[in-house]
Amino acid sequence: MSGPMAEAPASPNLAGDLLAELFDALWIEDVAGFRSRGVLGPPAEDGTRDYALVLGRGHLRARVRADGWRDGIRFAGSARFETACSREDLDASALLERALDGLSELSPAIRERTLDELRRIVDELPPREALIDSLVTRARADDPILWERLAAWRDRPFHPLSRSRRGLDRAQALAYGAEAGRFFALSWCAVARDRLARSLRAGQAEPDAAILDPRQRALLAREMETRGLARSHVALPLHPWQAAHVLPERFAPDIAEGGVVLLDFRGPLVAATSSLRTVAFPARPGLHLKLPLDVSTLGVRRLLPPQSLHNGLHGGDLLAAGLARDPWMTRFVALADETAFWHFAEPDGDLYAERPALLGCALRGLPVNGGPVIPLASLAVAPRGGLPPAARVVAGEAPDLARLFAGIAGLVLGTVLRSACLGFVPELHGQNALVAFDGAGPGRLILRDHDTVRCAPEWLAGAGLPVPSYLITDPRRNSLLLPRPDDLLAYAQTLAIDVALRAIAEAFAAADAGFTLDEARRILVATIRGVLASAEVPAERKALVAACLLERPTAPFKQVLTPLLDMATLTTSMPSRLGHAPNPLFLRPGP
Repeated sequence: MSGPMAEAPASPNLAGDLLAELFDALWIEDVAGFRSRGVLGPPAEDGTRDYALVLGRGHLRARVRADGWRDGIRFAGSARFETACSREDLDASALLERALDGLSELSPAIRERTLDELRRIVDELPPREALIDSLVTRARADDPILWERLAAWRDRPFHPLSRSRRGLDRAQALAYGAEAGRFFALSWCAVARDRLARSLRAGQAEPDAAILDPRQRALLAREMETRGLARSHVALPLHPWQAAHVLPERFAPDIAEGGVVLLDFRGPLVAATSSLRTVAFPARPGLHLKLPLDVSTLGVRRLLPPQSLHNGLHGGDLLAAGLARDPWMTRFVALADETAFWHFAEPDGDLYAERPALLGCALRGLPVNGGPVIPLASLAVAPRGGLPPAARVVAGEAPDLARLFAGIAGLVLGTVLRSACLGFVPELHGQNALVAFDGAGPGRLILRDHDTVRCAPEWLAGAGLPVPSYLITDPRRNSLLLPRPDDLLAYAQTLAIDVALRAIAEAFAAADAGFTLDEARRILVATIRGVLASAEVPAERKALVAACLLERPTAPFKQVLTPLLDMATLTTSMPSRLGHAPNPLFLRPGP
């Protein structure tokens, strides 16, 4: 067993968490010279140090401490801005404003957009605090919607703007966001059959057959028949926000001509998952429905582009073929079924047009085994401090966190490294992967969202696996087909290790005085060595993987703020860029 549990704080400090996450992102990405121009004072008795940075006519001051994950510093206390005649304590919004003022070439529009993102988050902190008790006290193994709520609590860990929902006001964010877990009824429309495209694998079934119970189907069919639409149109579910705010304007000509008809039928009740645009059904834990929602999060419009849906088919095929090649993955990895989808079609069939991304739906079927199935991200969330509720449910009140972390790391690294050695890497951040637990602990890893399975064609060919026929919107920004295996491994390092597993390690270390980040890194290094020793792949591939993950002093780091500040127009792809930072798993040579 690990050591005794640390006492949980009496109340949350969400504003402090946001300030710390922002400072750390500014420092590691060196925004406005936060890292390169910052000056550190000598260590104090408690290990913290003074930090100072000249910004304009004053100094930014803060207390920092050593980063327990990699070489560097982390925020450790209040921040303030000092001039010769004034002193101002800084919250997250004020800190970001000072940092952006240090970027002389930043356009005013991007500056204001970025500040607005953070102000929205700050404005939502009181309502978020009101949700904490229900998140902590109601955690049950058989409540998958609550696990989605917890996964959404931080959204993408270490991304200070991840909680922003541009397009939703406060009431809408409460009604449609995952954190509150509120149920809402789906809206529906009817689309003319000649204006609707579908996955070839959807068969002849229509969305209502998978979503509605017999009574609901009868009500929908009656309205379709009464309005003369039963033979000419197909009923599609809509997110109610999209139905109210997007369809009347963007599809006005089609509505006027009868090609798109808004229906009176409502239902069934659903709740948002951690991805916001994907909803879950309370009575059907294995079924999800993905819907376009023209709301921006993480600098991304949450639409449903047809090319992404088609890429998901190809990515899923590659995952299935790769898993079948490895007995370990056949046993310990499962895939969500994401083969059925429908979307609006323009007369010219242009998959890259905008309107097909605004109207459509996709079904997801998750394998259910009877035990808790928990998003990886949920294991890193402790809204009131102390032990994460997910860890308590699957491992008890006083778990051996080292053993639990090792089991989770074994699944994640076993999957991502064996996949990488075959030439592909699923996007293994904490929301796209779920852990299925059984009585012995972490049992299987379930992968969902297959539209961003990245691959190195050279290694795929060497393993006898086909290169996916992806639809690439912008070849210059393509990150699906990568020219070098090193580029492929960078996604394994950044998403699986430096985001998903690091977030869990930090949550466990904060909860238990007997579990440290040093121990977490030792477990990761040992797990990597064990996976590579047992994987049946060419030795030269294993050597390259070991070199990238363990033997280089720097490692790829996923920047999120800097590319967002460089993007004038938001798209359907999250702004990100690979930089470099000290490698947390670097095996330093002995004396």
